[in-house]
Amino acid sequence: MSRKRQMCCMVAVICLGTTLMTFPFSLLSWYQSRIVRRSRVNETKAQHEQALQQLSASTSTTKPAKPCRDNFKETFEREKRYMCCGMRGGLGNFMFAYASVYGMATKANKSVVIQKNNLLLKYFRIKAKVVNDLCVCQTAKFVHEGPPGQFNKDFLNLTEKINYRPFRYFQSWMYFRHVTDDIRKQFSFKDELREKAVSILKGSREAFVKQESGRGHDNVTTVGVHVRRGDIAKYRKFIEYGYTVAPPQYFSKAMTYYRNKYNTTLFLVCSDDIAWCKENINGSDVMFMEDNSFEVDLAVLTQCNHSIMSVGTFGWWASFLAGGETIYYKHPARDGSRFRQIFSKDYSDFFYPDWIGME
Repeated sequence: MSRKRQMCCMVAVICLGTTLMTFPFSLLSWYQSRIVRRSRVNETKAQHEQALQQLSASTSTTKPAKPCRDNFKETFEREKRYMCCGMRGGLGNFMFAYASVYGMATKANKSVVIQKNNLLLKYFRIKAKVVNDLCVCQTAKFVHEGPPGQFNKDFLNLTEKINYRPFRYFQSWMYFRHVTDDIRKQFSFKDELREKAVSILKGSREAFVKQESGRGHDNVTTVGVHVRRGDIAKYRKFIEYGYTVAPPQYFSKAMTYYRNKYNTTLFLVCSDDIAWCKENINGSDVMFMEDNSFEVDLAVLTQCNHSIMSVGTFGWWASFLAGGETIYYKHPARDGSRFRQIFSKDYSDFFYPDWIGME
């Protein structure tokens, strides 16, 4: 190679190196991000194709359906007088679903069917046909609710001689208003849990009386306070959906109502955020229930004379089962949100009659 060509090659190499050294970092990052995105797109496509293949295989007519081995299936299909109750969510959701389906079933002279691992059976005295597997309900007719917090009278007219499977939440007291005494009896706690709640309440009253220099504890009016925060105060998806949390001034106003009405009050506070409660709910007549399981909290709240609820179905059922006066937070859903749309215009389908709304 001639000396002139060698010099040209050296100049080219130097220019290339200089170009790479001075290449904008942002542009390099852009190329790298494109490579990563393409890789992710290809990976997503592959996963999607795999999912479609699995779905196709699972729905193929050549693959027989898994047989239902519950012995009750034959009776279920022959008698056609049942309503299946499938549930989702937390304990309060389970209680609404069962109570509402039970209300529908009694109107139609049918019996409720639930699965043996149902959470309600662990704590309450439920009157339902218990099966090993809800596969017995495969042939039942689905009836889908509309907005969960709005009552639909049509669900109290499911009188055809067929089996039904009402689906989802049904969070309105109006579905079971004709069987409220029955529902209260079925949601009476089993002995061990009830006795534990009674013991906690008794111990709290006695400690309070001692603190208050010997006032007779029989004259103490107990008020259960349920404060829900946790997920709905912490996670963006709940906030964007429209959940609200009751502010400190709401609890202060509600407690003042009871303090003015009764000579001696004792507020028992149950919450998924006791630290927040200790900072925002004050008074020498306040006790915080700590280190209890959720079912014990619920049982304690139901043993109180009266109730203050914040938002959610757990506090709703605590108040309903306590049976005294109830104060509720008037704005459980943010106006204009998707969550607000599940309730009736004035929330009357959800909140029980004669309960007192405050803000």
